[in-house]
Amino acid sequence: MDRDEKFYRRWTRIQARGKARYILIRGTILCLLIYGVWALVTWFFDRDKFGADHFVARYYYYFILYLAYGLFSSYGAWKGQMYRYNNLKYDYEKQGKSLPD
Repeated sequence: MDRDEKFYRRWTRIQARGKARYILIRGTILCLLIYGVWALVTWFFDRDKFGADHFVARYYYYFILYLAYGLFSSYGAWKGQMYRYNNLKYDYEKQGKSLPD
């Protein structure tokens, strides 16, 4: 099985679960990953420079920003994967091949 067939099968399953679920789950995971790294680095390097109130306000603010970034980038990933999926589907139909199940 080649790379395109694997992608087609995998993306068919993901697409069946829904766009909203994909964007929310992927966006949240990306947000938590970026936020976690940022929080650790900020705490490690800046903990002596600022008070606790400053960190609490920054952590809430940046969590919202990173969540928005995660959701927008996941939407872009969905569009990119759909573009690849539709092109692959078109190529298979054009060549007269049967699509993998």
